[in-house]
Amino acid sequence: MDPRVGEAKTACSAGDVQKGVRLLAELYTATNDPIWVFNQGRCYHQNSQLPQALTRFKEFLRKSKGGPDEDVRDAQNYINEIEAEMQKDRAPSKPTPAAAENVSTPATQVTATLPEPKPGRSLRYAGLGVGIFGAAALATGVAFSLLVQQTQKDVENQTKSGVVDSSTISGKLSDGGRYETLQWISYGVGAAAVVAGGLLYWTGTSSDAPRSSSASVSPLFMTNGAGASLHMAF
Repeated sequence: MDPRVGEAKTACSAGDVQKGVRLLAELYTATNDPIWVFNQGRCYHQNSQLPQALTRFKEFLRKSKGGPDEDVRDAQNYINEIEAEMQKDRAPSKPTPAAAENVSTPATQVTATLPEPKPGRSLRYAGLGVGIFGAAALATGVAFSLLVQQTQKDVENQTKSGVVDSSTISGKLSDGGRYETLQWISYGVGAAAVVAGGLLYWTGTSSDAPRSSSASVSPLFMTNGAGASLHMAF
């Protein structure tokens, strides 16, 4: 993980808004991921700089076309909340008792849209399921690894015996190559699934608390192995 992520979060939590926003701007420039614009809005909002926060959340919505629905929904909820707070701040102050006898001030109704509660239990169940799948994939990778070792031993034994069947050797080498490829794919998918399952379970456990951070992991398949992509917001 880029160390600037932790530095930005610490700066925003400590009230050093300028440093936090600058680090988040560097992360956005490096990745072109609108989530860092969202986090700029959170940094301003946490430090009661409402106009700046409103601007960044609206900019996030403009840039995140097709982005994660949860982030888009949270940004819209924060916009509604901030606009309600700013409207309340602009409302006329309560008149003094003497002036209240002659002045009638219409009541101002303030409505803030709050985020919907998140079903933590279903996320925990999903995390357990994905984690179990990841463990099974890792076990499959171990099985293919054993097959690779056995194939190598078979080829070595046939070579040492002095009787070499080229078709048999060619077939075993082909099988060994296929086993090795499946071995690394299983390891990559299994590792990504275990990480994703852990994140889902953690998210489900903390979903009832006010949002402080969120993350998601997506598996990445490449020609030489497998990995994962991390998407994080705080």
